[in-house]
Amino acid sequence: MAKKKKNRYGNPQKNIEAQKAREKVDVEEQIKAAEKAYNSQNVSDKPLLFRILVIAIAAVMVLGFVVGAVLNF
Repeated sequence: MAKKKKNRYGNPQKNIEAQKAREKVDVEEQIKAAEKAYNSQNVSDKPLLFRILVIAIAAVMVLGFVVGAVLNF
């Protein structure tokens, strides 16, 4: 009787191993999809460089106004 149940319901250990293998494949597919999405974005350093440049120019202008105002008094 026990043998029939084992054949009928399958080997639980194999089922657990198969489930773990499916989860591993799912995780690997998600990682590949995330990498593909990240690589598909056209990420460039130029916008960041321009932002830094604009902020630096603005800071120098503000500093110039402050120094000019202080020296005029």
